[in-house]
Amino acid sequence: MEIWRIAGGKRSGPFPDYEVRGWIEKGEIEPDERVWHEGLEEWTRIDQVGIYRELFEKKAEMATPPPLPKGSPTPEGNPLDDQVKGRVYLMRRFWARWMDLFVYGSLWWLALYFGGRDVGAASLNPWLMLVMYIPWFVLEAWLIHRFGTTPGKWLMGLSVSNDDGSLLSLKQSIWRSLRVLVTGIGFGWRWLSPLCQTMSWFTARRIGKPVWDFLGGHKVTATELNPFKLMALIFGYLAAMMLQFSILGPYVEKMVVEQNPEMAEFYEPWHQFYLPKR
Repeated sequence: MEIWRIAGGKRSGPFPDYEVRGWIEKGEIEPDERVWHEGLEEWTRIDQVGIYRELFEKKAEMATPPPLPKGSPTPEGNPLDDQVKGRVYLMRRFWARWMDLFVYGSLWWLALYFGGRDVGAASLNPWLMLVMYIPWFVLEAWLIHRFGTTPGKWLMGLSVSNDDGSLLSLKQSIWRSLRVLVTGIGFGWRWLSPLCQTMSWFTARRIGKPVWDFLGGHKVTATELNPFKLMALIFGYLAAMMLQFSILGPYVEKMVVEQNPEMAEFYEPWHQFYLPKR
């Protein structure tokens, strides 16, 4: 059988039937393209022509995943692949990341305080701030390798794995944490960190993954948010912020009041929350 077709507003042909079938299998002909062969009364959509209709139906079935069996519930904790769903959960990842860093930072300042260090001088030392978060990222690398998550990620229903679903090796996890430390938060420096986070945000929106997961071949999967875990996350943030305020408050107040003496009255009610200077 010989087939005529209309493509780009122009008629062409005739073409042998086997060649047209090859075009359909390769996706080189659209289902709404008009064709004609002897026996048809008019030009007809090719997916409505009897000899080709079955080919298009099979292609549609292959492109559409089968539905879940009726009555099969989706179990809690079933991961939703970010890339399949077209989402990378940037806000959830942001809050999970800074939950971990806030809690760690609070413990860092508390250790300096009880260690008898000059907290005020430490907070103004840029080189000390450069290495402040390194111990956390060493711990994070082990947590991701061992459990696939961290406290903040667990509270936000997030987990990290390779694209094939396996847990990261320790080497992979170390490289991932190092990339986050450098390109993700800029070592936590107050001048560099916002820039790195902004660049990471737009990169993830463009390529579908943050650069550290893209380069490493990793993915972050997510489950539905648990309201109790979300409450724990909020409480953790507030507790960490309050602890840091209690330790650093006197030094922040001193710097502010020296430049703006009228602010002394503002800080007066907060003195009850300060830990005494050591």
